Amino acid sequence: MKGVILAGGRGERLKPLTDWLPKPMVPLLNKPLLEYNLELFKKQGITDVTLTVCYKKESIKQHIGDGSRFGVNVTYIEEKAPLGTAGSLFRHADRFQETFVVLSGDALTNISLEAAIQFHHSKQALLTLVAVEVERPEDFGICLINEEGRLVSFLEKPEKEQIFSSIVNTGIYIIEPEIFERYHFNGEVDFAKDLFPVILKDCERIFVYRSEAYWQDIGNPYQHWLAEKRLKHGISGIASARKPPIAQISNYSTQFLKRFHLHDALSTSWTERNNRQWTIKTTEQ
Repeated sequence: MKGVILAGGRGERLKPLTDWLPKPMVPLLNKPLLEYNLELFKKQGITDVTLTVCYKKESIKQHIGDGSRFGVNVTYIEEKAPLGTAGSLFRHADRFQETFVVLSGDALTNISLEAAIQFHHSKQALLTLVAVEVERPEDFGICLINEEGRLVSFLEKPEKEQIFSSIVNTGIYIIEPEIFERYHFNGEVDFAKDLFPVILKDCERIFVYRSEAYWQDIGNPYQHWLAEKRLKHGISGIASARKPPIAQISNYSTQFLKRFHLHDALSTSWTERNNRQWTIKTTEQ
């Protein structure tokens, strides 16, 4: 089975961390986020991996190479301009001849892909969306599902008065290649904004696999800090590069965060503005 990691985004919400690194290369305890995602695939038996790359792609290609040192075989789909979360897949549909798994490159998780794939096949789904329950669903795409687990309605980043569910999209999908025969898109395409409304309207077999595993979106610097905090305490099934003392971030990450005054020696407060963009205010202790 082939795996796909979406690694081409600019990471606008993660600035200033992504001013000099692509989002998948942002370190978490001395190891780039992308390595954690490759390990997730490898651990669950998916060793044929395609990376979609665009922003600062050479940094990713130089670090990952052909994937052999990580125990996987990596090939690339290179975008000259951003094509959204699904545009590259539709443009290169000929690469996908069997069931494949898509993983967003901006989250840390130990979700069981094997269990999600089994669920997908048991439902004979065209597409299965992996979801978790969160406290702040307005930051994500929310899912309304029926008793069978079928997706009934989906709304991306709703306003607070629009929220009808706390079950949110993780950006992990199991997809059958027949989707490319039934639907044709060109240019920039987004799963949530472009594909889901169409396939829901057509009453396709779209299901939601609900997981209770750990999943942390790394969409802004505060969420990056939360992920590192959890990693320092240990997360089942996820191995960090090192296990530093609880009160100490590993050297590479420390230097990285010091560059932006986000290390533990500073107290950081966050204010939300401009449609969920984050600004940083730091005050020395």
